Amino acid sequence: MIESLVRVLVYPGVGFIVFFSFLYSGIFRKISARMQHRIGPPIWQPFFDILKLLGKEDIKPEQAKIGYTFWPFVAMISIITAGLLTPIAGVVPLGNSDIVVLIYFLVFGSLCLYLSGFSSSNPFAVIGSVRGIIQMIGYEFPFVVSVAVAALASGRLLLFPAAVNMYQISNGWLCLSFPFAAAAFFVSVLAKVEIPPFHIPEAHQEIVSGYYTEYTGKKLAMILIAHMVKLFVLIALGIALFFGGSLDILTFIAKGLVLVFVVSFFRVILARFRIDHALKFCWVFGFVGMIDLFRVLLGF
Repeated sequence: MIESLVRVLVYPGVGFIVFFSFLYSGIFRKISARMQHRIGPPIWQPFFDILKLLGKEDIKPEQAKIGYTFWPFVAMISIITAGLLTPIAGVVPLGNSDIVVLIYFLVFGSLCLYLSGFSSSNPFAVIGSVRGIIQMIGYEFPFVVSVAVAALASGRLLLFPAAVNMYQISNGWLCLSFPFAAAAFFVSVLAKVEIPPFHIPEAHQEIVSGYYTEYTGKKLAMILIAHMVKLFVLIALGIALFFGGSLDILTFIAKGLVLVFVVSFFRVILARFRIDHALKFCWVFGFVGMIDLFRVLLGF
């Protein structure tokens, strides 16, 4: 009983997930800054930001609807739950589960973030939420296709991420065998975490901060935590499904840092898409990923 609680709450559970989510986000910001010839914030900056926001006053707009108060908390809990269903160094904190459940919590968490924008009734927030939902229509297609390829290639029709992780340990990296599916997965990850060229829902030059424009204090902290944890969860899922898997924590952290560097590189070199271009781009990669899906189904 105590061992299970430690696994869920400490390592590799909530404590580990949140800590490394903050750390990866800090490293991500630092790498991006250095690529742009800036000094950038210290890698511990996300920890300072969240601590500061937790101590600030919550200000609720007069026009805000009832969901304004609880959607950020629901989003954070949903995405952390997705993290507890993701293999971390070969261990799933909540035990093996169907990856469909993991996808559900990721999608539901994103929807809650966009609903928080609608509930604030701010015009910029509403525009950001509309853009986010449209973008979801684009990136969920390549994401599901790529996950299906990994599951079918490993012969695990129940879609256990941990089983695919173990399959890669024995049979090699799936990204080398199925590069189109891996590319579709990577593009969908960029879109899910709203990293350029997909930071359309929160385009600062156009709509201030997008769907979280009206949020302050603890609620803004919950939204930022949800964002950072989502990046960590998708990196961990990418390692388990395509990038060789991992059975020890050092390998997991090292592969995670490499993926953070790659994501930072694309953040720096790419400019923001228009929403219609982003939608088409994601769907193109979805159909590209289907090449590998047909290969798996036909046994090539």
